[in-house]
Amino acid sequence: MGITRQPTSKVRYILGAATFVILSVSFVARISGESVGQSTKPSNGLIAFADAPDQRPGPQATQYAQIYTITEDGRNRKQLTTGKQGNFFPAWSSSGEQLAFVSIRNRKREIWIIDSSGKNERFITSGFLPAWSPDGRKLAFTRPDAKRRRQIWIIGVDGRGERQLTSEGSNHCPTWSPKSDKIAYWSGDARGFGQVWVMRSDGTDPRQLTHPEKSAYTPDGSSANAPAWLFGKRIAYWSGIEHRYGQIWTMNADGSSRTQLTTEPAPASSDNPTWSPDGKRILFDTQRRKRPEIWVMNADGSDQHVLVSNLRVIPMRTSWQPVFSVESSNKPDSGDGK
Repeated sequence: MGITRQPTSKVRYILGAATFVILSVSFVARISGESVGQSTKPSNGLIAFADAPDQRPGPQATQYAQIYTITEDGRNRKQLTTGKQGNFFPAWSSSGEQLAFVSIRNRKREIWIIDSSGKNERFITSGFLPAWSPDGRKLAFTRPDAKRRRQIWIIGVDGRGERQLTSEGSNHCPTWSPKSDKIAYWSGDARGFGQVWVMRSDGTDPRQLTHPEKSAYTPDGSSANAPAWLFGKRIAYWSGIEHRYGQIWTMNADGSSRTQLTTEPAPASSDNPTWSPDGKRILFDTQRRKRPEIWVMNADGSDQHVLVSNLRVIPMRTSWQPVFSVESSNKPDSGDGK
């Protein structure tokens, strides 16, 4: 019979220290979202959007809106927020555990955060169009400056470290790069005509990605807006005539390889693209069937179909929840990354 040896004290110390390090790294990744967002590929969770079922469709419905979630098949609608004043423009955190949104409960546009369960609401700052950084540490958002021009700001999710990034012209609609080191955004004039730009996350090195293009569809030159980038290697965006109609496009992070995904003729519009966390699908707003709806398509533009119909809030600006699990973390990256 062999003799079973017990680990020496030195070996026990090394094993214990290694276990502590592994658990510590897992815990830090969980609470910060940084390691989770950068080292694993998320799967798709709930889709968040705003609606005001008792109102007439249009921008005015936002003052009565609440945030709802559905599963990715468009079913199981659940109301997440409550109150007499509107809550809209939801944005899931990179961990999928919290949701930032805009609320007008205090008669001005403010950014709040709520748990995925619908509990623990907390005020962050004044502003709108929040965008959560993939490292889980910051929110980018829009707020007017002293001249009433929209500008891009960032703030820590703890409500600290607020800082203005842009100051020239009018800028809004921020979206973060997958590594949280850059921010794509719209920049233009007071009429809404503008293009998609990108800058470093500290506001330096701004560069224009899209440019006006004249065609039968945009005879006076195209505008570009609503960039979407979270977790993706490519940027999805809207291009067309501002306040009238447009289509969904994608491009590389440097503005190259522009690809048009939707082709509905004017006056139908497809707007506000949102990537699925796994990069395989894109949500978008459209009224191609004469009413506001949320549609979904594959990342190459194929299989376009309605997901949610009979909505009231315009624009809807959906957000798709990332879900991290042992199963999804161990799956090999398919490399599509779109």
